[in-house]
Amino acid sequence: MNSFFKNALLFTIPLLLVFIAIECFYRYVPNNYSYKNKQIQTQYGNIETLVFGDSHAFYGIDPKGFDRSTFNISNVSQSIYFDKLLFEKHVDSFPKLKNIILTVAYTTLSEVDDKLDLKWRKYFYKNHMGLTIPLISKYDLKQHSLALVHKLSKTIKYVRDYFKNGTLVTSDTHGFITTNLVENSTKDLDGFAKRVTINHEDGLLDFTQNTKRIQEIIKQCQSRDINVYLVSLPVNYRYVNLVNSKKVAKIYDTADALALGNSNTTYINLFEDNRFDDSDFFDANHLNVKGAKKCTVILNQIIQ
Repeated sequence: MNSFFKNALLFTIPLLLVFIAIECFYRYVPNNYSYKNKQIQTQYGNIETLVFGDSHAFYGIDPKGFDRSTFNISNVSQSIYFDKLLFEKHVDSFPKLKNIILTVAYTTLSEVDDKLDLKWRKYFYKNHMGLTIPLISKYDLKQHSLALVHKLSKTIKYVRDYFKNGTLVTSDTHGFITTNLVENSTKDLDGFAKRVTINHEDGLLDFTQNTKRIQEIIKQCQSRDINVYLVSLPVNYRYVNLVNSKKVAKIYDTADALALGNSNTTYINLFEDNRFDDSDFFDANHLNVKGAKKCTVILNQIIQ
């Protein structure tokens, strides 16, 4: 029996040590969630414009291009659900906040709260950005242990990326992406457009829940004398040609209605803007650094 327990310990202890190492890696190695959470708090006193949204905003809106002090708190696959939680957590900490930008992408208004391929992100919002996430059950062990969130293969990839690059952070101090270089732009825009539009098409036209969230943000901004800019960022014409035109029209109508119904709200629709060509895109639906600079100039002129 003593031999059995000894062998069991010899087997268990290395696994436990690996588990602890993974937990420490996810807890203490900075990533975009923890880094943006830290940076925004150090800039509370200066920020006048705050940018929310998904990867389109992360790639496409550079705070350094605005006349007013701006911070970009967007992130890859960040939905309106998390935009609203972040807004409510931080809004009263900005003594100078005058404007917020909310990205309205093709997927924004129809996106469900807990998409299968995005389920893991909520644990990082909770642990690294200090959000209370109603989606997380109180019995969910992953909220207490980030080592349980990803498969081992995914964790190994993150560890390799960390040792290769020396960091997991791909954001500058203003929240803009640091790895979106022109020379890394996708070469096969046609192929990428076909793949990404298939992935983005959820077949949903019910915008009720997310429209309500945007309206609630707008209402809270009205009470604080904050302007709201709903922005559909540019995408490549290949992407436009492949998505559901009826859904696109409904997105435009919904955003227009929000702007018309609220005196503090403006809709800026750059989705099909012909000022942007292939040289402005990282891939079929994200701007590169050149395109982001052009887009930011346009937004800054309108906001100013």
